[in-house]
Amino acid sequence: MNPSIISADKKNRAPDQAFRAREFGRVVALTRNHRRGLIFGLIITVGFAGLHTISIAGTFPIFQVLLEKEGLHGWIDRAVVENRLGLTIAPLSDDDVARIIKVEEGGVAAEAGIGAGDEIHSPTELAIRPFFDSLANTEDGGEILIVAGPPGTLREIPLHPNAPEVQTKLLQWVATYLPPDGPDSKLKTLGGILIAVVCIVIFANILRFAGELLVATAVLRSMMDLRDRLYERILHLPMSYFSGGETSDLVTRFVQDVQEIQRGLVTLFGKAIREPMRAMFLIALALAFDWRVTMTIVVVVPFTVVIFLAVGRKAKKANRRLLVAYGNMIGALTTSLQNLRVVKAYTAESHEQKCLDTVDKRMLAQQIKLARLDAFLSPMMETLAVLAGSLLTVWLASRVLDQTLSLSKFAGLGVALSMLFDPLRKLTDVYVRIQRSTAGAERIFSILDHPPETSDCTDAKNIELLQRTIDIDDVSFTYPGASKPALDGVSLTIEKGETIAIVGPNGCGKTTLVSMLPRLFDPDSGEIRFDDRCTKKATLLSLRRQIGLVSQDAVVFAGTPIENITYGTHGVDRSRVEEAAAKAYADEFIRELPGGYEAALGERGTTL
Repeated sequence: MNPSIISADKKNRAPDQAFRAREFGRVVALTRNHRRGLIFGLIITVGFAGLHTISIAGTFPIFQVLLEKEGLHGWIDRAVVENRLGLTIAPLSDDDVARIIKVEEGGVAAEAGIGAGDEIHSPTELAIRPFFDSLANTEDGGEILIVAGPPGTLREIPLHPNAPEVQTKLLQWVATYLPPDGPDSKLKTLGGILIAVVCIVIFANILRFAGELLVATAVLRSMMDLRDRLYERILHLPMSYFSGGETSDLVTRFVQDVQEIQRGLVTLFGKAIREPMRAMFLIALALAFDWRVTMTIVVVVPFTVVIFLAVGRKAKKANRRLLVAYGNMIGALTTSLQNLRVVKAYTAESHEQKCLDTVDKRMLAQQIKLARLDAFLSPMMETLAVLAGSLLTVWLASRVLDQTLSLSKFAGLGVALSMLFDPLRKLTDVYVRIQRSTAGAERIFSILDHPPETSDCTDAKNIELLQRTIDIDDVSFTYPGASKPALDGVSLTIEKGETIAIVGPNGCGKTTLVSMLPRLFDPDSGEIRFDDRCTKKATLLSLRRQIGLVSQDAVVFAGTPIENITYGTHGVDRSRVEEAAAKAYADEFIRELPGGYEAALGERGTTL
C-alpha cells in the first residue's frame, strides 16, 4: 500500500477544533448492537471504583492502630458514643478523662447542658476507655450516669443515649471480630487489616480487568461493524464521487478515522467513566474524614485541570504536526525505494538522502516539542502538589496540635486526597480523545450518509441480452468541478457483433464514453439505449452482467490466478478457467508458477 494513503496529511485529517454533539451521539450509537457487554463492563467498572476506594479507606484503621493510643476498639467506642450523644470527642488517651471538642445542637449532650470544652469522667472506678465501652453498648432507651462539665466544676448527669444509627451498628459488629486492644494484639490486628486490604485490591483489579476487557471487546466489535458498513457504502457509491481522485482520503478514513473513533469510545466508556467514579468515591471518603479540608482541596482542583488542558492543547498541536512530518517521511522514503532503479540509474542517491534528511529534521523538531511538554508536565505537577501539600500539612498539623483532628484522620485524609490527583491526571486527555473521535466520525458519516448508486428509476427492469444495437444519442457529460465538458453532443450507433475502435488524443473523452455503457457515469443530457431500452431504466445488475471490461491499467488482485480469472462470478468450473486462460495466452506461464493456478500472486501481482 502506498504510505501516502495512510499518512497524516492535513487535508486527510479530521479537524478537531470544535466539539460536535450530533456526531458524538452517533458515535455512541455505534455500540448499540453490543450494548449488553458494554453495560456489564460499565457496572463492573463502577464496582472496581468502589472497591478501590474501600482499599484506600483501609489505611485509616492501619493508622489508627499505629498512631493512636486508644486503638481500634477505643476509636469505635468513641465513634458510637459521639453518634448516640451528639458530640465530638478528642481521641481517648491514658488519662481518665475525655475532652469534648464540639456539641451538636438538639443532641442528647446539648439538652443535658454539656458544652464544648467540657470533660467527661467515669462515675465509677472504671477507667475512661472501659467506661466508654459500657456507654457505647447501653441498651436502647436505657439510662446511664456520667460525670461531666468544665474542669473543676464536674457534676453527675443522667443521659438517655439515642438509638445507634446503621453505620454505628456496623462499627459495633466489626468490633466483635477484632482482638482486644493491647500491645500484644496490635500486630495481629494490623496483619488482619492488611490481609483484608490485599484481598480487596486483588478482587478490585480482577473487576477492572474484566470491565476493561468487556468494554474493549464491545468497542472493537462495533468498529468491525462500522468498517463493514463503510466498505459496503463505498462500494456502492457512484463513480462521480471518486472523480476528484481522493482514493487515499477514503482509505485514510478506514485507517485513521476509524481508529480515532475506536480510541474515543474506549476512552469514553473506560477512562471517562472509571476515573470520575474513582474521584467521586475518593472525595466522598475525604468528606467522611473532614468536609472542610476536602472542600478546600476541591476548590484548587479546577486550577490544576486548567493547567493540564492548556498543556494538552499544545501537545495535541505538536502531535498533529509530528504525524504530518511522519507521513511525509514515509512518503519520501517509499517513493525513493519504489523507484530505486531510476535513483541508481541517475546517480541521485545523494539528492534522495538530502530530501529525507530535510523531512527527518522537521519531524525531529516536533518530537523535541513533545518531549519538552512531557518533561515539563511531571515536574510542574509535582511542584504544584508539593506546594499545596505543604500548605495543607501546616493547616492540618495545627488542627492536630489543638486536638481537633486525630493523627489517624490526618494520615487517612492525606492518603485519600493524594490519591485524588491520579484520576484527575488521567482525565486530562479525555476531552481531546473524544473531540478527535467526533471529528473522525463526521468524515465517516459523510460517506455513510451519501446516497448510494441507484438506477434513479422506480420502474427499472432487468435488461435482456443485446439483440440489435447500442445507440448513443446526443450524450454530453461534464465532470464535477471541470471547466469544460468531457463529452459534448456525442452520437453513435453500434451494431451487434460489430467491433468499434474509439481513437483520439489524451483527454478527448474515450474512457468517459466507454464508462457510460455500464453506467459508471450517467450523461448530463442525451441517453444510451440497448435495443431501444434506455439504460437509466435498466437495473444496474442486469446491465453490468452483460459487459466485460478490460481497463487500460493492468489490474491484478491479491489472490490466486483462479480468483482473478473468475472475479465477479461464482461456481465457475476449473476447466472453463483453464480454457479462458489458454485463449488469453496465460495458461502456459500460469502453470510455471509455484502452485500453478493456486499460486499466491501478491498485491498488484508483484510475483508475476
